[in-house]
Amino acid sequence: MTLHPLKEEELNSHYTVNYKPEAVYSYTAGQALSKFLLGLKDGKILGRKCPKCGRVYVPPRMYCEKCFVENVDYVEVANPYLDAFTVVYYDNEGRKLDKPVTLGLVRFEETVGGLLAYVEGEPRLGGRVEIVAYDIPLRVRVK
Repeated sequence: MTLHPLKEEELNSHYTVNYKPEAVYSYTAGQALSKFLLGLKDGKILGRKCPKCGRVYVPPRMYCEKCFVENVDYVEVANPYLDAFTVVYYDNEGRKLDKPVTLGLVRFEETVGGLLAYVEGEPRLGGRVEIVAYDIPLRVRVK
């Protein structure tokens, strides 16, 4: 089957209705992500630990991707560090920003995964950071 776009005269020969539906919906974060989001409200970063291999996933995951068993326990993680970063000079429409924005991947010791963050200060790979706002994305400051 070959599809082709309608020609202008074909579009004009039909009655059309321009309508933008107002869609209201609820997003269910699920068990693991809900607990994670509640942890953020309390100023905590929660991971979920595999009972077999001990891996801790941040953000939490329901199952261990290595052992294929259910991760049961939530644990608070600590010691965040900056694993990667980039400096953004332009917005998504190509306009130069008044001030560059630094985005980074923050990881936690002895965990798998990481979280996106706005970075304040002079970024350094592997450098320690402190969390200044438990938002999505996080806001961190270089120590």
